[in-house]
Amino acid sequence: MIFVVVQITMPSGTHITAGYGCYSRNDCHLDIAVYALVEDAGHSEGLCGNYNGNKDDDLIPKGKSTADDNSEPIELSKSYM
Repeated sequence: MIFVVVQITMPSGTHITAGYGCYSRNDCHLDIAVYALVEDAGHSEGLCGNYNGNKDDDLIPKGKSTADDNSEPIELSKSYM
């Protein structure tokens, strides 16, 4: 098994951990975790949500004010590219 972990720490102290591992030749995974600080609450937006404590408004495409119940995750991702 091969496994690599990288941690990136932002100036605010928030950090992102990315791990890539292969259990076999055809079984590889990429795991990403974002650990936001309390100070980031209300000042975040994007693919990881807005960190305001309300999970119902986390999947809002960039440039919109509400989430579209019919949108696919790929459309949400594309809106932030």
